[in-house]
Order: sequence, then C-alpha cells, then structure tokens
Amino acid sequence: MFRLIRALWDGLLLRCPRCHTGRMFSRGFAMNKVCPNCGLLFEKATGEITGGMAVNTVATLAVITVASLVFGLNPAVPLGPLLIGLAVFAILFPIAFYRSSRGIWAGFLYITGDNAERD
Repeated sequence: MFRLIRALWDGLLLRCPRCHTGRMFSRGFAMNKVCPNCGLLFEKATGEITGGMAVNTVATLAVITVASLVFGLNPAVPLGPLLIGLAVFAILFPIAFYRSSRGIWAGFLYITGDNAERD
C-alpha cells in the first residue's frame, strides 16, 4: 500500500516513481521518454497519454461536483457567479493539472508493471 501511495505521490510531484529523484518533464509540457537517472520508461506507447487525460478529467469533475454541491446547496451563494466560477475552473484547472495528471498516470504504470513490459 505504501508503494502505491509513494508512486502516485512521486507522480504528482513529477518525480520518477522508481528512483524518486529523476524529473519527468524536461520543460513545459514535454515529458521525458525515460528517467534521466535510472532509465525507467515512463510511457511505453504514445497512446498511453489518454491515461493521463483520464486522470485529469476525473480530478476536474470530482472537484466541480464537490464544489457545486457544497456551494450550490448554500442559499447565500448566488447561482450566476457560482456557475461562471465553475466554468472558468473547468477550463483552467485541466491545463494547470496536466503535467501532474501525466505524472500520476506514469506512477500508476510503474506500480502495475505496464511500463516494464515491451510491446
């Protein structure tokens, strides 16, 4: 259990889940193919980017759902500004969380062993 939490935490912090020191991203949104320290393959196939997108979508929808329930059920919060705020959040949060969601997915691949197998 600790290994799973550590790998996902390292992914969130954009570190290699195996050596805990290698950087996942070289610059901007460009993810390294392998860890610069230990050589761990972060994503073995180009189509695995969809896993990071799924993590990003689930995180965004979870935050929007919780916020809409907490603030939407409060009669003191006006509905118009709440909807505008949630719409802006739905646009900006996935962009800001993109790198971390790819890192979390790479940590998940490390735990499941999918990045160690060859095609």
